[in-house]
Amino acid sequence: MTSIVNRNITGFILSVFGVLLLSEWLRPLTVVTDTGKIYVFVLFIGLCFILSFLKIKSWISILIKVFTILFLLNHTYYEEALFNFEWIYLFSYDLGQNIKLVFAAEWLEMSALFRSFLFFILLWLMSYLVFYWMIVQKRIFLFFMITVIYITVLDTFSPYDAEGSIIRLVLFGFLMLGLVNLKRVIDSEKLTALKGVFTKWLIPLIIVIFFTSTVGYLAPKAAPQWPDPVPFLKGYGKGGIAPGGGNGIKKIGYGTNDSYLGGPFIPDDTPVFRAGVEKRHYWRVETKDLYTGKGWEASNNYKDKLFTEDNDVLSWFEAGADREYYEADIEVMKLSSHITYPTGLLSVGGHDYPDIQFSVDPVTEKIVSKQYSDSVSFQRYSLTYEQPVYLVQDVQSVNSKGGLELDDQFFETYTQLPDELPQRVKDLALDITKEKTSRYDKVVAVERYFKEAQFLYDTKNVAVPGRNDDYVDQFLFETQTGYCDNFSTAMIVLLRSLDIPARWVKGYSEGTYIETVNENYRVFEITNNNAHSWVEVYFPNFGWIEFEPTKGFSNLSNFVYNTSTTAVNPNTQEVDTQTPSHELVEEVTPEVPEDEVDTSVDSTSDKRINVSWKDISIYILTVVFIAYVLLKTRLRWLPLLAVVRYKYSKDVFVYFKAYPALLNQLERVGLKRQKGQTLREFATYVDKFYRSEDMQKLTRSYERALYKNDNARKEWEESIELWENLIKKVSS
Repeated sequence: MTSIVNRNITGFILSVFGVLLLSEWLRPLTVVTDTGKIYVFVLFIGLCFILSFLKIKSWISILIKVFTILFLLNHTYYEEALFNFEWIYLFSYDLGQNIKLVFAAEWLEMSALFRSFLFFILLWLMSYLVFYWMIVQKRIFLFFMITVIYITVLDTFSPYDAEGSIIRLVLFGFLMLGLVNLKRVIDSEKLTALKGVFTKWLIPLIIVIFFTSTVGYLAPKAAPQWPDPVPFLKGYGKGGIAPGGGNGIKKIGYGTNDSYLGGPFIPDDTPVFRAGVEKRHYWRVETKDLYTGKGWEASNNYKDKLFTEDNDVLSWFEAGADREYYEADIEVMKLSSHITYPTGLLSVGGHDYPDIQFSVDPVTEKIVSKQYSDSVSFQRYSLTYEQPVYLVQDVQSVNSKGGLELDDQFFETYTQLPDELPQRVKDLALDITKEKTSRYDKVVAVERYFKEAQFLYDTKNVAVPGRNDDYVDQFLFETQTGYCDNFSTAMIVLLRSLDIPARWVKGYSEGTYIETVNENYRVFEITNNNAHSWVEVYFPNFGWIEFEPTKGFSNLSNFVYNTSTTAVNPNTQEVDTQTPSHELVEEVTPEVPEDEVDTSVDSTSDKRINVSWKDISIYILTVVFIAYVLLKTRLRWLPLLAVVRYKYSKDVFVYFKAYPALLNQLERVGLKRQKGQTLREFATYVDKFYRSEDMQKLTRSYERALYKNDNARKEWEESIELWENLIKKVSS
């Protein structure tokens, strides 16, 4: 009895460590992805281990896990009670819609709810595999090493700080290895008298591990002997705007002269400012509306306007755009009189200057801080602002002119093109959008056109248009190589060719993640290398919506599908199924090329778990790797799985399943029973190979059970140990 209790204690401790080990896979997701509420997934992993440890019947275990998944999804995404039929209907509808998207390979359009559901299924599988490796197979080293590699790679190539994770892995991992080895010795030697085994084995193990870990942590460490590989792999100087014109090589950063675009530039990592934010986004400085064929200029038809703290001059959004409120703190490192701000600015404060006013150019939307008519520079200031959320179906409903477009001057300004623009540019715009009807679909089609293979992102081999060349025409039809200025300007010109109002915006991408101050407040450093330009398109009833054509970049705007909301018709009381609000179509990702993406967290809603396509890619690769390992090691784990399946089975006829399982394993290792060969002849052949008589003894017992079914269970109970030893010997 004591030995059984000790084994159970060992198994329980290993199960706890298994949960802790798997949770280390989840911790980085809060930094490198947009995943929130990690504790929900950890709770589910813990439940899976508990059910496996207690050896709950498989069908009961499946029911409990399915119920738990539904409960956690309901808790996270729905306000209805768990047993409310309405939410079950909505969930089923969402499931069906997303399965269609899977078969259509529309991965980015899968709802956050469905991604979370798939993630639970993946954790279910991983929990089973880890438990099986630890408790049944008594091997954990491979998974431990995979975990260490996973954490160290993320620590090197992402913003995730793995110092604490590495310490936990060392402690948990070596304790697990020691316990697994102890359990292996106990089971293989069939020890029954385990008195003092924990005091003689476990306590010294814990002392040694904690002592060596403490010494290793506190001991002085040499500086890195190899250069940091990240800058080499990422490269420098991508995603920038070249200040000023000219044909020479320029230095990346914000500049005021955009009359002549083109040509290469060199990187510059000079810090411009640091921003503490709740949400990742671009930082705008100004817009320009007049395309000259060589670059951008701003029309000067308006006088500057002033505001003191609250922005009552600039407006970007109209009634159809839902909005979310945010705050930010700015620490300026490269002093300038202009304010760098996000779209949706509400107010500017937090500075130490009295009597400050902000001068705004209504055309460029550039904001300059002034004190008594003199420009001043802030070292610190704070911002409040709104960020829009757009329902795709609503935006797609825009098919005609409206809103500000009805003003002829507005429409002419933002659809302006030079008379010398080559006709083939306009023809290309029509060809790209010929099958699209709504404005949104046309804009997205043009945006996606630049993601095609013929376009290359490059900051060095970039042409400068000649005297008779149009900047956009040269990029579209000749070079097809450039950086953000080329892509953004080309998209605007194509849209204006379709009479869709669009404008050019310049500023900075989100920068490099530095640290997390609290759960939802992160600090980013923005340098000259983060200078960038992008596109804004006008939609009546929604306002200016940001788009990102530059190859290697993702769409800025937070578009959502409305796929599982229900509306009750007040006249008929019938349920109309619509799409759910606030389910992400595309994750908002940092606006730097894909090889420079900084993937820190952005939890935009406490009621949402978002797993981005990068999550899915990482975990698909993990599953593929695990599947490959399982395939290569199947000769070892398949027989152990058979032991678990048949040894404790209560089935009266289990013998007639276990013996064929042994024959199958013999066939896998090359000992195949020949056609016409009797069981006894085959048993003799196997015993000669292994130099024993165990197979013949087991075969005689099996034949007795086969011809005396009423005695099959008794024969099995007497032969379990012999059968288990044989199948383990075959797998060794």
